[in-house]
Amino acid sequence: QTEALKGSISGFEIFAQGVPQRAVYLSQIIDLGKVVNFGRLHWSATSLRLENGVIVEAPDAPVWLKAEVRVGRDSDPATYNEFTDLGREKEVSREDYEKLSPLFNREPKPGLRASIGYDSENWSFWSVPFTESGGNLRLRSGSHLQLTLTLESRDFDAWIRLDSLWIETAPLLADEVFAEVARLDDLQPARGVTEVELGQQTEFVYQVRAEFDSGTAPGFDALRIRTGSRAAFRSLEMGTPPVSVNPTQVIEEDDALSIHLSEKITSANNAPIRLVFSSEIFEFAATFAGEIFNAGSESLPQPIAAGDASEAISTSSLQVLGAAGKSPDFIQSFTLSTPVLTPNGDGIHDQLNINYSLFRLTGPVPVALEVYALDGRRVAHIDKGLQDSGPRQLDWDGRDEAGQILPPGLYLLSVLLLSEFAQSKQL
Repeated sequence: QTEALKGSISGFEIFAQGVPQRAVYLSQIIDLGKVVNFGRLHWSATSLRLENGVIVEAPDAPVWLKAEVRVGRDSDPATYNEFTDLGREKEVSREDYEKLSPLFNREPKPGLRASIGYDSENWSFWSVPFTESGGNLRLRSGSHLQLTLTLESRDFDAWIRLDSLWIETAPLLADEVFAEVARLDDLQPARGVTEVELGQQTEFVYQVRAEFDSGTAPGFDALRIRTGSRAAFRSLEMGTPPVSVNPTQVIEEDDALSIHLSEKITSANNAPIRLVFSSEIFEFAATFAGEIFNAGSESLPQPIAAGDASEAISTSSLQVLGAAGKSPDFIQSFTLSTPVLTPNGDGIHDQLNINYSLFRLTGPVPVALEVYALDGRRVAHIDKGLQDSGPRQLDWDGRDEAGQILPPGLYLLSVLLLSEFAQSKQL
């Protein structure tokens, strides 16, 4: 046992064998020299193990790499503040902040340091952790970036070595591109934010405005909106005043809507864009993130930033909220493709399609199909993987989890959500 006097300064060393369970590397802020668009994040890594004092490759070792990225448009993601005469805070430069005195326990007044905040106007927040190479960053454009790399191991003698890492970049298509979204029947909501009823088909206006300050950005001829569920195209207007035009192509995907414009948006032809589409919202807060790109080109898309795109719309936001006070069940709109399932191989009613909608989930949750006999016995439990909010479907061929066809009879089907926060069943 070692004793030390209170307030004394000392040091100690620890000696051990093996590798740490987690090692975290935070890069310095990297200046790219100009604002660019970002694509996918790639890396190459090798799993290693120490066997009899020799380092060997171990592809099956329980080790992995996580990477997180944030991007910005200046060299410092922090904001610095000084106190005013009224005890409030005002932003100052870092150079001026470092000349100020620390607050300690003194009354707030000019000349004393106030809080240090995050510059969310010029910097993105950290991306979701990437655990596999090749993931799309989906971050806004920027001139600076920073990486956090986490090397993890669950083996006493194994570790992972990062061999290389690279990020796709490409020039800007427009110097800035802003958009805001609103309900078609409420372009200027009283609370300044778009609110809808969950699960209700709603028509939205998506207004886009591009800026070409430098004159070097080549422009774009298509845009994609990530709606989270299937959206239906309604109309496209361009110009001032807006004139209805026909897009060259409309692609309605399960979670996105892509529009190919009939003319390219450039510095010489910078027409405002108003897109009207209908979609459903299944979460209390959804963001209609978007991006511009050039159809038929391999150039990287450019994310659309939330901002003021038109005087006719007052939200300056891409977020849509579920109406306050609405708390629907997690599972709704439960329908079956047929009331009779006859899996005899004749091609008629051999498979049952179960359609439903999931609401208010914070992320993907495990979904299972359970089958019960009329006496209450569970005769099948079949895991169907992870599903997120939105319209969903699962199939059943009349078999139990062992692959055996159930005897003819009447059965109760149950779609079950299995998670810590959502326990719900639709029978």
